Amino acid sequence: MKVIGTMQTADGAWRVEVVRHGSGSRWYRLVHGDNTIDYLTITRVTELLTQAGIDLGDLSDPAA
Repeated sequence: MKVIGTMQTADGAWRVEVVRHGSGSRWYRLVHGDNTIDYLTITRVTELLTQAGIDLGDLSDPAA
């Protein structure tokens, strides 16, 4: 498994990681505090962030 991309809220409280396994499958990981949810689709990530009052467009690359 390798994290190939990351986006997060400005305060870093919510983070979305793009994870790749080998050369094939890819999924999203949502991290908030001590909670981590793996194997998400981007649709599910968007739903969970929306429930938390966060717009996907508010996330940015922490390295930028």
